[in-house]
Amino acid sequence: MDDVAEAQRTVVPFQPPRRRRLHQDVAEQLRDAILDGRYRPGDKLPPERELADEFQVNRTSVREAIKVLEGLGLVSVRQGDGATVLPLIDASFGVLPAMVFHGGRADLAFLAELHEVMRPLLFEMGRLAIERSTPAQVAELKALRDVIADGARELEERARALRDLLVVLSDMTGNRVWQMLARRTHAFLSSEPLREARGKLRPDPGRIVPAMDECIVALEKGRTAQAVEALQRVIRMVGDTTLADARGRTTNRRKP
Repeated sequence: MDDVAEAQRTVVPFQPPRRRRLHQDVAEQLRDAILDGRYRPGDKLPPERELADEFQVNRTSVREAIKVLEGLGLVSVRQGDGATVLPLIDASFGVLPAMVFHGGRADLAFLAELHEVMRPLLFEMGRLAIERSTPAQVAELKALRDVIADGARELEERARALRDLLVVLSDMTGNRVWQMLARRTHAFLSSEPLREARGKLRPDPGRIVPAMDECIVALEKGRTAQAVEALQRVIRMVGDTTLADARGRTTNRRKP
């Protein structure tokens, strides 16, 4: 059996919550237990009293936690019948960050699925951005490029510049739907699970700088086709390097 799949089946004991909002901590631990397959679609969560004893909280905190799971589309609650786990494909988009990273590890299979969806969308947005760009917007790209390339800056600062790049590209399209999607994606990439993932994987944003430089130079010279090709290479590299870093970390953990 694959080591990653085996790790996902490992039962992690629940811990007493440490946050002021106890129900949120309980909800996150139950959410991760569902994502790891401890509770599968069709399973019932343990009764409130049992969960309250295990988490060492009152039943109100457990009840509120289950409401959070219900809001995420992870469980269905019926009076007198408890909470039943639903298939993940029926969950809300709010679960996506935790699907990428939870329990201290990245889900490589889900990362691959996510990039499979995002890459063609970003390619099309990038093509429109290049075709409709203005000199002022190209100047914004150059400013973000300088932050991404600066290895002396903190990783999160450089990662934010990469997220901001996505927003600038959407603005370059002049398309309000792309702008809305880019801002939602920015928020997704800024979420706590994704920050934790970057902290573990330590991806190097600077890898995209040569291709980004090529794109900017082509833009300034009016070479649209070359700029589009370079930008698509940037988008491809972001996904490929993230997966490579995740696989590398997993492989290193397996070495004795």
